[in-house]
Amino acid sequence: MTSSSIWISDLTHYYNKKQSKPTLDNINLKIPKGQLTALIGRSGCGKSTLLQMIAGLLMPSEGAVRINTHTVIKPSAKWNMMFQKPSLYPWMTVRENAALGLVFAGTYKEKQDRVEELLDMVGLAEHKDKNVQQLSGGQQQRVALARSLATEPEVLLLDEPFSALDAFTRVALQTEVSQICHDQGITMVLVTHDIEESIAMADNVVIMSHNPGQIVGDMDVPLDYPRDRNAPEFTQLKDQLFSEFEKIDQAKQKELEQQAS
Repeated sequence: MTSSSIWISDLTHYYNKKQSKPTLDNINLKIPKGQLTALIGRSGCGKSTLLQMIAGLLMPSEGAVRINTHTVIKPSAKWNMMFQKPSLYPWMTVRENAALGLVFAGTYKEKQDRVEELLDMVGLAEHKDKNVQQLSGGQQQRVALARSLATEPEVLLLDEPFSALDAFTRVALQTEVSQICHDQGITMVLVTHDIEESIAMADNVVIMSHNPGQIVGDMDVPLDYPRDRNAPEFTQLKDQLFSEFEKIDQAKQKELEQQAS
């Protein structure tokens, strides 16, 4: 499976002309092929907006997003997105939902074995013919994952897809998704506000501040997959990232005080 590099250049975005500050301000970011990246920041920093722009679901006011040499102006089967909710068709079976991307592309007949393999990979071998409404929330997200991978995407975009799951299911899916992307060389971009999730899933964590949304730093995570959350190195990186957020909050508070004075 091939992967893609992502290049975000001079990106600024306003949702409307009445905004005193942009939602995103002067975003520049290069994500190499096959890298697993987490965008982390507080609610309202614009990280989901940025992810939608990478997916081609939203156009920036200024600047551009390029995947390989192509400027992103619309969605593509080469870059798939998983949302917080799995968005499955409730009247269809697990297999039918997982195959939707291939059906729309007109390639299901020659690639139907791919759907079977993916459902086995995500632990749904015994549930293929069930209606998706019979599944738990975690199982439904596994169906959404299989659907996202069926078209063999070069980029997988994740908008906090595990946030509504119980802790045990969330940890299991974090481990499985990052391992799959790593093993298959898929370029992954994860949006999260969870420090542990970012350390568990990413090779590089990009830190964003808010009002306006800006990139204020990044941190490499040089740990092998799957990651041991009880290892001292894991805990040390969590603490380091938490400290970075404290510095951002302090700097933002100081900036607001200066503006008020």
